[in-house]
Amino acid sequence: MKRRGIVIIMSGMLALTLAGCASNPEKSVVREKNMDKMLQEAEKTEDTSTYEQVKEEVQKYEKYKTQIKDKKLKVNVDVDAKVEIPGVEKLSIYRVRAQKIKQEFLERVQKALTPDVTYYDGHKGTARTKVDIAKEIRECEKDRTEYKKSGDKVGVEEVESEIADLRKAYENAPDSIKLTDYPLQNKILSIKKLHEDNPGDTFSDWLYDLHGDGEVYYGLSDAKDGNYHMLFVQNSDNYGNCLRYERSKGGYSARIYHADVENDLDMAVKKKDGQEPDFFNTVDATVSCVDNETLTLPEEEAEEKANALLGQLGLDDYKCYDKGVYSQLLQRKDEDKYRDVYRFLYLRKQDNVFVDNQAGFKLTDGWQGNSYVKKMWGSEAVVVTVNDIGIVGFYYLSPLSISETVVKESRIKSFDEIKGTFEKMVVIENAAEDKEAEGSVSIKVTDVKLVYTRISEKDSFDTGLVVPVWNFEGTVVDEYGGKKGGEQEGTILSINAIDGSVINQELGY
Repeated sequence: MKRRGIVIIMSGMLALTLAGCASNPEKSVVREKNMDKMLQEAEKTEDTSTYEQVKEEVQKYEKYKTQIKDKKLKVNVDVDAKVEIPGVEKLSIYRVRAQKIKQEFLERVQKALTPDVTYYDGHKGTARTKVDIAKEIRECEKDRTEYKKSGDKVGVEEVESEIADLRKAYENAPDSIKLTDYPLQNKILSIKKLHEDNPGDTFSDWLYDLHGDGEVYYGLSDAKDGNYHMLFVQNSDNYGNCLRYERSKGGYSARIYHADVENDLDMAVKKKDGQEPDFFNTVDATVSCVDNETLTLPEEEAEEKANALLGQLGLDDYKCYDKGVYSQLLQRKDEDKYRDVYRFLYLRKQDNVFVDNQAGFKLTDGWQGNSYVKKMWGSEAVVVTVNDIGIVGFYYLSPLSISETVVKESRIKSFDEIKGTFEKMVVIENAAEDKEAEGSVSIKVTDVKLVYTRISEKDSFDTGLVVPVWNFEGTVVDEYGGKKGGEQEGTILSINAIDGSVINQELGY
């Protein structure tokens, strides 16, 4: 296991909700977080607005402008936002399920992206050799020295236990690995079967512990064409479903097989002219750019390649939501690098309305009785990255299957009522954590958009509803002026357009 942990700043318009996880103190907001009540609201014929009425109402908002200051909670909010609303006749509610990656889709991706590439067993290709483990032991020994200097006895005991485990692993590790000795069966496999067929294998043990009832495919090319191709599929009730493809000139990226699907949206930061990308919280002070991949082709040409790929794969329900030049992190075995790419973010369009799930991500991470439970349902998205090599990344994340129309024409609350809820809750949800800090949390709202999002039923991680929501978007700078938490961009608050409840990012509703 690589010892260096990396946490990357949320980037792009699909960043996870920036609002805090504080409980909502407003009872009028909390008590309506009920699926049945919400559906009753959607079907009302009296005392509520039609979508046509709301469209007329927002015409008076050429700009929504206001300023909010709360000295007690140390929050300053500046709203200067355009209000965007879909030009459709009605909004509906749909029931959806998590959709697994199918064998047929895997084969379609291979045909579109790597028709002449042979894949080998990535589980073997990423195994640690004696050289790798010896390096980890040396790093642990350095940590032990530091713990001894500081008098941290607990730290010394923990690292000595880790060193003992590493020395045992060293004895059984191969001197080297020849990838082509392990041809890959070109099928998505049961993780349980993989675990049973490879007793004592560290990688299959790790997969089984994470999602023993899931499925996986992990292939690496031999790089004979000068490109390191990587293809990974995961179907997991605990961590979500995804397909990831990457290629690069300099080696395999270790992050291709990470379990947390939501992290796929964290590995690139929008390029700022004249500035190096800020991949913060890395052990290394800097992450250097690769020297064998360039970005000189026009963005229009890159977008044509990305759109053509989606057409080949039959992903016609997804449309481009955000694009630009991004710096993409490449987490390699020995050294982290980054490369500049055009990054195209595609979201599902239902009824010609984007399904933007940045506020409907769902997570359970903690103890439930005597068991520790970590489960998540990530944000549906398709991401394509392109540079002068061609398509260098394709990510199909948390796909949905729409099973039925629950409400054909939903009633929704007026925008005046929604913005009233926003003005109350934006301060509470973003209150400064450090009340002793000199500064205040600074929020700028630049866009307000009415979109669809997926919300989850309370005890379900594979079924939910797609409903209309108001997303208030912009930037948040913490009370330290960004020095600790950074400046974050994305959805500041998401409010259910039907019942006016605030979407809790961790609960997913």
